[in-house]
Amino acid sequence: MKKLIVVLFFAILPYSIFAIGGLGFQLGQNTFSVKESYPETGISGVTLMNGAFSGSDGLSLGAYLYIDLIPFFDVEVEVNAQGSLYDIEFQNNFGPMPKLGFAWASGNTYTTVRKKIIGLSIPFLAGAQLHAGAGFNTHSTVPVADVELVTSLLGGNLSGGDPGNLKQALKEYLEDDDNRVEAEGFHIQTGLQFNVLMLDAFLLYRHTFVEEVVPEAKSFGGVKFRLGFGI
Repeated sequence: MKKLIVVLFFAILPYSIFAIGGLGFQLGQNTFSVKESYPETGISGVTLMNGAFSGSDGLSLGAYLYIDLIPFFDVEVEVNAQGSLYDIEFQNNFGPMPKLGFAWASGNTYTTVRKKIIGLSIPFLAGAQLHAGAGFNTHSTVPVADVELVTSLLGGNLSGGDPGNLKQALKEYLEDDDNRVEAEGFHIQTGLQFNVLMLDAFLLYRHTFVEEVVPEAKSFGGVKFRLGFGI
């Protein structure tokens, strides 16, 4: 009977108490907003327009892994992808380019060192903790059309080049992985972690400091929800 009680006791304890880390999936939204823009062409009658888009247009999806074997702090790594739809328009003396509906998209990785600030334990049911951290991140982002790019695709003649084939040429250039914009930055974050049996759940806010990812922005915020398992 004693052995049975001991076995049952350890069976119902939260699995995450014995875990050395965790992994799972996450979704979230970033809090940036990009206004409609008209890059200066310097030529009368020639206009280029990149439409507005924002982080709230879609979800950021990804996966995470964290390790808490290191004394005093944990290390986590995550990968994400996010995207938003917008329109690209161009017109010159030859006429307008057919409107191009396109997607701004970015894939990124985050490596974070985090530390527990406050912990709360509820025996046999759950545990919770507030943590804060900081780290570095990398990004691979689809570029946004600019005057130099359009001029090149029109054979160097921005005002008189035929825009009839520009839509397809612009689409192919922006979709080419070789033309992705690579950037690195750093971030700070804070969040709540809940442990229920073998499940881990997180709700966190992160602020990312990086250039050349979101047009005309040097930083942006984001809220993430995670759900996974202790390992």
